[in-house]
Amino acid sequence: MKFKLFLILHFVLLLNACTTLTQQSSEKYPDRESQLCVVFFTNIDKTVSTDGVTDSEATRVTGYPYLRVNRFLSDFRNEQMDTASFDTWIKHMENLAMEGWQIELSNLSNINREMLSLQASELSVSNMNLNETIRYCADLLRATDFNEDNERHYLKTITKVPDEYKTWQRVIGLYPLTALAFRSGINSWHKDTNNIYAKKLESLTVNGELLRYTPPSKNLPLSSHDISRIIKESSQNLLGIPEPSASNKQKLFDSFSPIFEIDTVTNDDRIGTVKWNKNKEPEINTDLAKVYQQLSYTRISDQVLLQLNYTIWFPSRPKTSTFDMLGGQLDGITWRVTLLPDGKPLLFDSIHNCGCYHLFFPTQYAKIIPQEPSLDEPVYIPQTLSVPSIDRPVIRIAHGTHYIERIYFNNAISNNAVHYHSTDSKSLRSLKLSNGEYRSLYGEDGIINHSIRGERYLFWPMGIPNPGAMRQWGHHATAFVGRRHFDDARLFEKYFDIITNE
Repeated sequence: MKFKLFLILHFVLLLNACTTLTQQSSEKYPDRESQLCVVFFTNIDKTVSTDGVTDSEATRVTGYPYLRVNRFLSDFRNEQMDTASFDTWIKHMENLAMEGWQIELSNLSNINREMLSLQASELSVSNMNLNETIRYCADLLRATDFNEDNERHYLKTITKVPDEYKTWQRVIGLYPLTALAFRSGINSWHKDTNNIYAKKLESLTVNGELLRYTPPSKNLPLSSHDISRIIKESSQNLLGIPEPSASNKQKLFDSFSPIFEIDTVTNDDRIGTVKWNKNKEPEINTDLAKVYQQLSYTRISDQVLLQLNYTIWFPSRPKTSTFDMLGGQLDGITWRVTLLPDGKPLLFDSIHNCGCYHLFFPTQYAKIIPQEPSLDEPVYIPQTLSVPSIDRPVIRIAHGTHYIERIYFNNAISNNAVHYHSTDSKSLRSLKLSNGEYRSLYGEDGIINHSIRGERYLFWPMGIPNPGAMRQWGHHATAFVGRRHFDDARLFEKYFDIITNE
C-alpha cells in the first residue's frame, strides 16, 4: 500500500512538471498528446540518469530523445537522400534508441521502473505497456519533427558521434612532443611482434598446455554461395544495409566462428562467461566458455559490408611484477570478420577489449593502399592470409599477455578441445545481480571501472580516457598517436582496396 501511494504521489509531481514542459513545447507540438510524450521522454532520461544506468553504446541526438546514432549511421548524413531513404535512416536511429532504452529500463531499480510504467499507463491512448508507449511516442514525435526540408537538413548537421579522444588532455600533455616518444614505443612493439610472426608456428613458445576452444561440431559453415545469397537478399533496402534474419545471422556467425588456441598456464588464460559476483564486481566463470557475438558494418565507396564480431573474456591479464602497469582484472579480445557481398572474407582484424593492439590481417581479396609518411600510428599488418574455402581460422594466443601470435587454418580435432557457447554481446549490457536486479558490465562512460590499469598514469597525454581499461562497443579508440576508432564507418576504405578480379 505504501509503495502504491508513493507511486501516486510521485506521478502527481510529474504531472506538475508537465505543465512547464508542455508550455515550452507547445509551439513545436500543438497537440496535447505530443506534449505529454515530450514530458514522458524527459522523465525517462532523468530517471535513467538518476539511477546511474545510462547506456552509452549509441549517442543520443540532442533535441530528438527518440533517436540515437552510432558512427556507421552517422556516416549517411554526408549523402543526398530522398524522402524514403531519409525516413529509413531515421528509423534505424529510432531502433537504436529503442534498444538503448530497453537496456536502461531493464537496469533500473524496480521502484523507478514501476513509476515509469504508471506514467506510461496514464499517458497512453490505449492499454500499452512501457515499451509500446515509448515506440508510440517516438513515432508520434517523428511524424511532426521532419515534415519540412530544413528540419531534415538540420538533423544531418547534428548526428555526429564525438570521438573518444580528449583534446584537453593532449594539450596539457604536450602531445606534439610526447607523441614522438609514444610513436617510438609503438615501433618497438611492431618490431618485437614481427619477430614473433617470423617464427615457424611450431617454434612459438609454449609455457603450458595448448588448449583449443572450438565452436560446437553442429556449426557447419555455409558455402560462399549461400553466404552471398543471405547478404544480398537482406540488403534489399533503401540504404543497402545487410539485415539478415535472426536465424540467418546465426548461420553466418556459425560459418566463420574461429578456433581459439591458447597457451594455458593458469586460470587467467581460460575464457569464460561474464557474471556479477556477490560483491557486485564482474568476474569470469571459466567453467563455461562463451563467445559474445555482435554485427557491425563498414563502408567502402558506396558498398556496405557486413562484419561479424566475436569477443572472448579472460579473468585478468596477470601482473608480472608489482610495477607491471599493463596487468589488471579482466582482459579480452575481439576478432572481426569483414565480408564481401560474394560471401568471402575481405579481411580480419582484432583488438584487445581496451581498444589496444589493433591488428589487421588482409586476405587475398584486399589490396593494401600505400600511405604517405606521417606521425600518426600506422595500420599494423603482422600477417597476410590466403583463406581456404573450408578450414576455420585458428587464433593462437599467448599465455599471460594474451597477445595474438599467429593466424592459421586447420580443422584438426584436438583431444583437449573445449566447445564454446555463443551469445549476443547485448547481454553484457544487462547482467543479473545476486539480488535479482540487473546492471550493465559497462559504466555510463562505456568503461569497465573494475578493469582500470596502471598505464593510465603514463598514457594519458595521448588523450584516451582510462587507457588500458576494457570498454564498450563504440568507445574503442585504437591508436595512441593520431585518431582512429574500431567502429569507424570508413576505417578500411582509407587503407584497403577490394580486389575484384579474383
